[in-house]
Amino acid sequence: MLSTKLTRSPRAGYDLVESQSLSLIKGLSQFKNNLTHWLISNLHKDGFDKLTPGQLSFLGELDCGDNHASELARHLNISRQAVHKIVRELCVAGWLDTIPHPSLHNQKVIQLTSEGERMMAATRQLFAELDARLVKKDGTKNITATFELISKDIFY
Repeated sequence: MLSTKLTRSPRAGYDLVESQSLSLIKGLSQFKNNLTHWLISNLHKDGFDKLTPGQLSFLGELDCGDNHASELARHLNISRQAVHKIVRELCVAGWLDTIPHPSLHNQKVIQLTSEGERMMAATRQLFAELDARLVKKDGTKNITATFELISKDIFY
């Protein structure tokens, strides 16, 4: 990621203009890293001690009902083989299960197990705790404004 502190490139001497957008991206990235670390730490305390950040990110993309590898691969922009590898890991951990698709017999449906649902419920509770912390620290109005700002499609 580009530094926001330099005003001239060190070798070629290009002007590097200040950018609030670049600072925002760096801040969002740091927030996501801190959030992931905090979630993993708390979930480990709740008995999910083998959970990795990558697995948590993958689980966060699942619907509560049926999931399909091809849809997950498209949504996550990863290969179906990568989806299957992660799903196998999560099945071994006891958080996911795969069952035959009722009509497409060459496909499997990916579902959370009851233990996987417990983990997602614990994660959602942690997010609710984070919401309360954010509101206490910065107020609902500022959080809503920040969300609206980063949710706008300004690129088209």
